[in-house]
Amino acid sequence: MDLGEIWPPFALTIRSGDIELSPVRESDYPELADIARGGVRRDGIKAFLVDWDTGDNVSIARSIAQYQWSTRANFSLKNWTVEFAVRVSGRAFGVQGVSAKDYLKTRTVTTGSWLARQEQGHGIGTRMRSAVVRAFAEELSAARFETSYFDGNEASRRVSEKLGYVPNGGHRVVTQDGRARIEHGMVLDVAALREDEDEISVEGAEVFRRFIGLTES
Repeated sequence: MDLGEIWPPFALTIRSGDIELSPVRESDYPELADIARGGVRRDGIKAFLVDWDTGDNVSIARSIAQYQWSTRANFSLKNWTVEFAVRVSGRAFGVQGVSAKDYLKTRTVTTGSWLARQEQGHGIGTRMRSAVVRAFAEELSAARFETSYFDGNEASRRVSEKLGYVPNGGHRVVTQDGRARIEHGMVLDVAALREDEDEISVEGAEVFRRFIGLTES
């Protein structure tokens, strides 16, 4: 058996132009840790609920590894997460995550991501979100996409707006610095998804569909 048979999410690969998204594997950890050195946030913006990108480089690397392991250990049909390593022309740029609860009933996916600090501001965040949203809409029967951002994280808000997301209320949460902040929700129904000039290709969609119960084995 190959690893894709043992763990079907590993069979997924999404390509759009020179961007490739494939589920994070242990072999990706060192490279992801290297591009996350010193943290991935600009100007001290609070972008995460969990404070994984502060501390020394070893702490950041361990946080990445522990979280990635947890997504596989806690995967269930009712509540799952898949984290994709994002590569541009073969080089790691960051991670694009998707998660869902009761997906067979809701057809709703929540996204979250991070980019190496030096790669931000060049449109990659928009392109990788667009790729994963289109892949799940076209190949994995998603009907609705949700995301959120905290006060001050205008880059995240702009990415969502470019793809057609609209505001979906907000609530107070405790962020990575231990303070309460407003988390702004945004939502995109598949009918409102804006077209992208880059074509996408998705490998392993049918394998993943069977794994999460969309298609009978």
